[in-house]
Amino acid sequence: MRLFPKRYHPPGTPPGTLVSAAKPAYPVSCQWIACEEGALTLHDGLDPEAVRARMAAGAMTWVRVQGRPSAEWMRAYGATLALHPLAQEDILNGGQRPKLEPYDGQLFLVLNVPREEDGQIVHEQLYLLRQQNFLVTFFEGARDPFAPLLERLKESRIRLRRDGLDYLFYAIVDTAIDHSFPVLEALGERIEDLEEFLVEHPERQVLEEIYALKRELILLQRALWPHREVVGRLLRNEGEWFGEGVLVYLRDCYDHTFQILGLLRSYREMIAGLLEIYLSGAQVRLNETMRVLTVIATVFMPITFVVGVYGMNFRYMPELEWRYGYPAAMALCALIALAMVLWFRRRGWF
Repeated sequence: MRLFPKRYHPPGTPPGTLVSAAKPAYPVSCQWIACEEGALTLHDGLDPEAVRARMAAGAMTWVRVQGRPSAEWMRAYGATLALHPLAQEDILNGGQRPKLEPYDGQLFLVLNVPREEDGQIVHEQLYLLRQQNFLVTFFEGARDPFAPLLERLKESRIRLRRDGLDYLFYAIVDTAIDHSFPVLEALGERIEDLEEFLVEHPERQVLEEIYALKRELILLQRALWPHREVVGRLLRNEGEWFGEGVLVYLRDCYDHTFQILGLLRSYREMIAGLLEIYLSGAQVRLNETMRVLTVIATVFMPITFVVGVYGMNFRYMPELEWRYGYPAAMALCALIALAMVLWFRRRGWF
């Protein structure tokens, strides 16, 4: 699977062109929630007439779209949801950098929501488009990360119901950002387990795992680093979208982005340390091997000299005619080798 798949139109394509970048990975399901005078109503599906009526009445409405819509779906419902053409294009293409864009009285926000699946980190995107009393969210994954938030909405005395769309917008952003913490926790456990294993078993397969972790960390940093900039722009409250009461909570969300970036920085240093441990261990093993080979070669040097002398076979060498010459030569070689090995061991070289 490609790490950076193609998510753009050919050069020269007009902005706002609605073309499905890929076959939808998940079916699209819709739900819209309306809150008026403290009463909360939930509706499955997407009824354009009912949604327009709620928008005209000024009731706080949250439209949730789950899955990855096609170009045909966007053409059918994009105008009903008052989505800006550039926002529609970003939603269809996917893989956008987290950003915050104001569009003609609308606020369009893109966030990355990572999750862990079978030991791998999967990146999914959340798209939010807000008007004064109307909020639309698109989440491309199969799971529903906002199910706990929906359960909280059903409680009549909760702050989500009292403080209107400002607090609901914050709660969605905060929930999306906080989904990074379980992923980072799992990644940290993998790094710690790998570090313990590496000290005892510095094998080549560990190096492959280190590079796999490094690649996942790079992709995770690329996906989460812009969140700080996005939440920082929300805090500046350009266009006065949020009241002072919600800005306090957005500052807490901003602090969470710093915590995430701090963890990413720590993990990057830990992975660099793992590489150093592996390379140091490989160098130590190489030095030990070279030391053993050097000792063996040194032991055989005097033995080679002895057999070389007697291998000349000159006629008048006295030991050539001696009956015990061969056993004596072998015994001399063995004695020399034993003496050198004992001397090396006494010096701590072997």
